Formats: sequence, C-alpha cells, structure tokens
Amino acid sequence: MMNVSLVVHRVGADTAKNIERMDLAVTQSAKAGAHLILFSEAATTGLILNNDPRHDLMLGEPVPGPAVTHFAELARSSRVHIAFGILERDGAALYDTAVLVGPSGDMLLKYRRIDPQWHDQGSDSRLYREGTECAAVDTPIGRFAFAICGDLFNDTVAEQVQEQHPTYLLMPFARCFDSGLCDQNRWETEERRIYLERVQKLGVTTLMTNSLGEKDFDGGTFGGAMVVHANGRITHSLHLGMPGIILAAI
Repeated sequence: MMNVSLVVHRVGADTAKNIERMDLAVTQSAKAGAHLILFSEAATTGLILNNDPRHDLMLGEPVPGPAVTHFAELARSSRVHIAFGILERDGAALYDTAVLVGPSGDMLLKYRRIDPQWHDQGSDSRLYREGTECAAVDTPIGRFAFAICGDLFNDTVAEQVQEQHPTYLLMPFARCFDSGLCDQNRWETEERRIYLERVQKLGVTTLMTNSLGEKDFDGGTFGGAMVVHANGRITHSLHLGMPGIILAAI
C-alpha cells in the first residue's frame, strides 16, 4: 500500500511563489502520511514558452540544479518522495523534464519528454529538444516511470513504458482547451475517456497531476488530478479549476 498525494497548485509568473506553494503542499502531504507527492508539468514556472529563445531558455535551469537540490533536501527532511516537472536548460538546449527525488536526498530518476508537442513545431530543433529513453527506478514504495503530458498518447513512449514494467506511471501534464476555458463538462463527457483508454491500453496504474495557471498566465491550464488504475478505472479525482490535494491509498 502506498499513500500518494497529487498536488494542484496555482502557477504564476513568480517562480519563488510557485516553489513556496509547493513547499507548503509537501509539508501538508507529509504530515498526512503521504509517501509520494506528485506535482504538474513545469511545476516551478508553468509551461509558458513563447518561441523566443531569449525568454524560453531563461525559464530553464540545470538538472540537477537549484530547484532539484531544494526539493531533494525537502524530500529528505520530510522523509517522502517528490516528483515534479521542470524546464531543464542544458547549455543552449531546453528540455521538458520530470524528476523524482527521494527521502535519501538524492535524485532517483530524471526523464526528458520524448513527445515533441510541448513546443511550437516550427521552433528551432537545436534549442527545443526531446529525450529518447524512458527509464524506471525501483524504490521501497514501488517501481516508477515517467510520461509527460502528450507522451501518454505516443506509441513509442508507450512501448518503452511497458518494457520497463513499472508499478506506477507518474504523469505530470499541462493541459488547456483551445478556448482557454475551464470546462468541467467537456472534460468529463469528451476528453477524460481518451486518457482512461490510454491507461487501460498501457496496463499501468497512472497518477496524473495537471497544471493550474493563474488567470491570464499560461493559456488556461485548468488543473485537475486523477488516480487511474491499470484497468482504466478512476478511483480518485480533483475537480478542475481549483487548487487542491488528493490523498489516496493505492
């Protein structure tokens, strides 16, 4: 049995404030008995690329770097595992990355998103880069792999995930509707089942946390979180459009 905390925090232009909100959620989750805490894609900055390298590269930071060190120390002091998305700057390249840190204070897993739909498809491929490998890590609470947002719908990524045989798939994402609206009815009647079908096809229990952008900040990422079991059944979910925490025993 693992106690998981899926955290939807408001993400805005102030990175320090975003991290402060994440810190508070870690503290609350650890006190509630969570073993693993999952945040969204690009959780420290938001996925606010504008295809201007001068802007976009500055959103990134090395991995490991200050944010990873910060959360690794917090994981150690709180005796939890923390997973979160971060924009990674590696020289003159930018990656959409996710990291798992553990109670040892170490970075246990780093994953670079493989599916390219996180940036404009006409952007410079020398700057906006993708990973090639889906790895997994064994921990005392299970074997974990990452998929970020559109990776879930990428057959190449799906094959790699299945080859790793994880106990849990961690899926931070940053989803919005083209309308910019937070539409709970559209999500429930049209969109959500597509996610459930993909999880069922993978056959891996998947933990999903979506970004929640502050008003007029990042194109309307609408939040929400779900625990979806390997059979495609939702056991826990968070309503769209509001910050919050799911605490689930799975």
